[in-house]
Amino acid sequence: MCLQFKYDLGGQKVQKGSVRKARSDKKREVQPVINIELKDAIYRLSYITYTPVKDVCERLCFYVLNDNYAINQLAQYFKRDVRLGNTLYCGHISNKSVSKRESGENERVTVRFKQSEYDSIAIFGYALDCTPSRTVAILLNIAMRNIAYVNRYIKEYLEGNLTEIQMRELRGILKYVNHTSDKKQSWMAILGAIVDEVNSPIARVKDVIGEFLDDIKRL
Repeated sequence: MCLQFKYDLGGQKVQKGSVRKARSDKKREVQPVINIELKDAIYRLSYITYTPVKDVCERLCFYVLNDNYAINQLAQYFKRDVRLGNTLYCGHISNKSVSKRESGENERVTVRFKQSEYDSIAIFGYALDCTPSRTVAILLNIAMRNIAYVNRYIKEYLEGNLTEIQMRELRGILKYVNHTSDKKQSWMAILGAIVDEVNSPIARVKDVIGEFLDDIKRL
C-alpha cells in the first residue's frame, strides 16, 4: 500500500489518504461469448481434470497463441499489420473477416489472463479488428476443435499429477486400446472413461487413476 500526500501553504507534507498499490501479477478478466456446445466441452475438460474452467481456458488459449501454424492460419483474416515475435504479418482491409459473434445459443465464460498473455490477445484482436473477448472466443474455438491441443493439455496435466509408474501404466493402456480398436482414442477419451468408470467423489485425479489401475490389477 502506498500513501498519498498533499502539501499545505507552508510547504509541509500532509497525509491525504492511502492508495492500494496494484499487484504486479494481477490478472485481467475477459468474458468471451461462446457457443453452448463449446462451453459444455470445456466444462467437461474442466471436470475430468479437476481444474477450474478459467484455468483450462487460459491454458488452451496459450497453446494457440504460441503455435506458428495456428497463427499463419489466422493471418488470412488480419485487417492490420502486426508483428508477432520476429515475424511481420501484413494485414489488409480487404482480407476476409472473422465472424463477430457465434451462431446459435451462446453463453459467457470467464477467463483470467496474466498481463503478458492479455497483451498478446489484444495484439491479435487489433490485427483481426476484434475485441479481446471476441478474440478469446476465437482462440477457444480453434483449441477445442483441434484434438492435438486437447491431447496436449490432458497429457501435460497427467504428467504433472501422476507418479512415473502411473503414467507408464496409463500409456500402456492407451497403447493397447489403440492397437485393438479401429478408432484411435485420445488422452481425453481415456481419462474421461476412467473418471466415469470410477464414479466416486475423489478429490484428486491421482487418486482416481490409482483406483482405476488397482481395479484393473484385481481383474
